[in-house]
Amino acid sequence: MKKFSKLTNQKVGEAPKIEVKLNEEDLFKSKILNLMDQLLTIRTYGPVDRYQRQGTIKIGGKELFLEALMDLMTNKSLKDQGKILENLKSNVKDWEVIDSQIEEVNSKIEESIERNKTLIHRNSFISLYENYNGDTETILSVVDNSSKKIKSIEKARIKAITAEYMANEGRYPKELFIKISEKYNQVVEKLK
Repeated sequence: MKKFSKLTNQKVGEAPKIEVKLNEEDLFKSKILNLMDQLLTIRTYGPVDRYQRQGTIKIGGKELFLEALMDLMTNKSLKDQGKILENLKSNVKDWEVIDSQIEEVNSKIEESIERNKTLIHRNSFISLYENYNGDTETILSVVDNSSKKIKSIEKARIKAITAEYMANEGRYPKELFIKISEKYNQVVEKLK
């Protein structure tokens, strides 16, 4: 027992301490959310019916707003990086390395723009999931009805990509959002 406790600097019988490392982005997000909770309020003007109870009104979309803000800041920094690399290219003779880095930055910008397009659809999927309390059959029937109304390939493709992102994210049921993505991919194939 002495060797174990000397090696780990832990008392025998205690669970080891877990270290959580936060990067700057997570720390910034938590501070912004804290500011939103402290500063944002809901004001009602006029009469409120007698059934209105405390806790039934909340500010929705704080997380989505924060994601959009982070994407906006990331886009700006990526564009600045691209400009710096273009300026550096004129001064340095090794153009191939700089060209590959410029292409990498441009691809990140395109991914970020694509993610911004999915933000609206992500919000609708989240509200759909929360409104039906995760009832898979009801959600799939609502998605099926809405997918029949889509006339644009681009809109169906973005909805399919959004559902796929949400399936891989881990916050929502993977099987459900994969099925949603498949439904919209079927619409894309039918409209082609």
